[in-house]
Amino acid sequence: MPVDFAGAAVGTAFGELFSVVENVLQTVRAFGPQLKKINNTLSKIDPIIKDWDEYNRRLDRSLTDMRPIKALLNKGKNLVEKCSRINPLNVFQKYMHSKKLTKFDAEVLREFQIYIPLLNARNNSEILWEVKEMRMEFKELIRFGQVSGGALQSGLGASGNLAVPEAPDFIVGLEVEASLRKLKGRLLEEGVSVIVVTAPGGCGKTTLLTKLCHDMDIEGKFNNNIMFVPVSKKPNLIDIIRKMIQHKGFKVPVIETEDHAVHYLQRLLIIIGQNPVLLVLDDVWTNSHSIIEKFVFKEIKHYKIVVTSRYEFPAYRPVHHLNPLTHGEALELFRQSVTVDDSSMDAPDDELLEQIVKRCKGLPLALTVIAKSLRGKDRSFWETKLLDWSCSGLDSDILDCLRKSLDDLDGNPSIKERFMDLGLFPEDRKIPATVLIDMWVELYKLDFDGVHAIADLNKLVYRNLADLVVTRRDSSEDEDKCYSSHYAMQHDLLRELAIVECNQQGEVEKRERLILDLTGNNFPDWWSEQKQLTLGARLVSISTDGTFSTPWPNLELPEAEALVLNFETNIQTKTYALPKFIEKADKLKALIITNYSFFPAELGNFHVVGSNLRRIRLERITVPFLSMGKLRLHSLRKISFFMCDISQASTSDDTKISDAMPNLVELHIDYCNDLMTLPDGICEIKPLRKLSITNCHNFSELPEQIGQSASLEVVRLNSCTNLSQLPDSIGTLEKLISLNISDCLSLSTLPNQIGQLVSLKRMNMKGCLRLSELPRSIVKLRNLRKVVCDKGKEVLWEPLKSSLNALNIIASKEEEANLDWLRD
Repeated sequence: MPVDFAGAAVGTAFGELFSVVENVLQTVRAFGPQLKKINNTLSKIDPIIKDWDEYNRRLDRSLTDMRPIKALLNKGKNLVEKCSRINPLNVFQKYMHSKKLTKFDAEVLREFQIYIPLLNARNNSEILWEVKEMRMEFKELIRFGQVSGGALQSGLGASGNLAVPEAPDFIVGLEVEASLRKLKGRLLEEGVSVIVVTAPGGCGKTTLLTKLCHDMDIEGKFNNNIMFVPVSKKPNLIDIIRKMIQHKGFKVPVIETEDHAVHYLQRLLIIIGQNPVLLVLDDVWTNSHSIIEKFVFKEIKHYKIVVTSRYEFPAYRPVHHLNPLTHGEALELFRQSVTVDDSSMDAPDDELLEQIVKRCKGLPLALTVIAKSLRGKDRSFWETKLLDWSCSGLDSDILDCLRKSLDDLDGNPSIKERFMDLGLFPEDRKIPATVLIDMWVELYKLDFDGVHAIADLNKLVYRNLADLVVTRRDSSEDEDKCYSSHYAMQHDLLRELAIVECNQQGEVEKRERLILDLTGNNFPDWWSEQKQLTLGARLVSISTDGTFSTPWPNLELPEAEALVLNFETNIQTKTYALPKFIEKADKLKALIITNYSFFPAELGNFHVVGSNLRRIRLERITVPFLSMGKLRLHSLRKISFFMCDISQASTSDDTKISDAMPNLVELHIDYCNDLMTLPDGICEIKPLRKLSITNCHNFSELPEQIGQSASLEVVRLNSCTNLSQLPDSIGTLEKLISLNISDCLSLSTLPNQIGQLVSLKRMNMKGCLRLSELPRSIVKLRNLRKVVCDKGKEVLWEPLKSSLNALNIIASKEEEANLDWLRD
């Protein structure tokens, strides 16, 4: 007897739903847009349902368990039938039901997304068997929708986001315009699967491709199938393919070898490749040329690859050469970059201007950087710079030209220091602004929240010495001084300049910054040959790759105040041993540990972390939260966990977290999906002022003891989608100024005690779809000045305006339910 998977019943349920949608669409106008989208979705999957029914009848069995699909369709039928019972004059009911309909449409698309591209590609039986095979191979690839600039964007900025960077506001040069037209034509025509764009560093290859990918015709052809992959000097093929899988909305499988990775890539392209696919491999180095062939699959018909590189690759044609700007074009770009606020430039005469532009060799990067370093300066300053460059014979080396642009920036040498600090981080990686804050606050004695650090970062951006990427525009981040969606990036040529500057500070023992990029177990001679080496660096960065395995040689860092450890683990070990010399670094204040592998790695030797540390940031680390109670971090003021596994831990009394970190002021936990609740000991940390638990989708409750955290001023719980309620004790937080519960989808009520938050000034409840009423005590929030909510829910707050004249209610536009960032 065949197992009854309710396969045949799916066709019946689908037909009933389709019929109900068409009938209600004709009689109920209030939900027209949502019903039309559902009707369109059902039309797309109608052939799939028919194929299933036919196939199941022929084989007398079902391809897979159809009961969840039947339940989904029945749920939709009930939702659609309910449309006729909703009073269209009740704004809130209409709003809530619209969201439910939109959510249902998204759920159907997610369920059927793997099948739709395969329609018309093969005969029915081939489709069904191939999908079955894919489902088995991708059993852990669960579709959750496309990522767009929402909550997950910040996480993916470090791991899986391969979206095209923002295009520049303007480009200069007939050469660039011609390149755009030529490359666009090649991408729109049939054939030509690999195109190489080559030019010297700083010529604008990446800028050209970002502009091209944002072209209306290119976006129209490739739609959501454009992936922009930074390759860089030491590419990791397995991680790149993991990111591609995640970027397309699948959960990432375990991939052990490069051959295994290529196999998964091929299967991914079969799924998405029925529609045109564009892959940009940006900044491929000559010693990484072999990686290109791993991405080539000629049987995928509408699949294009564009490679950018400083080098040519003879095996791939056509090659497009992007030349430096002509002198006239360089002048135009320089004038645009040196001009302030579109006003006329009060600059020296054309002869002086042309001499300076000539030094830049037509490289857009050099032109913009140097122009902004001269912006607003008088003629004597320009003449001095030109004289310096001429005396040093800088025409032979563009790095020297860029170096001079760093001198005397606004008479503030500290900006040059911040520029060199960016070289501590790996090439082509987004640097979280919060990491820079943690370093700069401790190194340069800035304000604790990092406002001045962000100002310094903006000064670098203003001069084109860095780029600022904001993955989610949220004013509450700035108000709460969290900056978790802010990232810095640095052009590889500028990073090279920063490292050159660091290395020219004398012998290695005397340098203020030590930047080590280790490949395999190859240590520099000066380190490996010494049994005991003492260095005077205040900032130390050590990067290792997945082949690193040798025990750490001895090293003494008596002056180190910030240590940045960047590493990758291989699939076999998944562990990383902290160097023992950390234990003796008595002045160490900031420790930044980033695992660039795709999955969290377990830290060994964690006990070596010193008691003088004031800030710790861990990314993709397995570190049981409560086990940290065994440490003695009495100086620690801030700790951050990003995409870490932190829940598994002993709960014994001798591991109390409040004993380990009694002076903690800030706790940040982001994208830690194994976190379900906080240990009670957190609430016993008296100085705690800022608690941020965001994008933790299994986090379900704050402990009732949260009321003991009397110093709390900021609580951020946004995008904790499983959080169903707030504890009553939250009302005792008399110092709380800001509360962010945005996108807490399961939160249906607020405690009546919330009215006791006498200091509350800001509240963000945007995206709280189930929150339909407010407690009466809300009228007691006399200091409330700003509320952010969804359009339609401002009516809940209107009664307060009569007593709170200063209350600003910001109702965001009604958008389609965006559950893209939900993850298991």
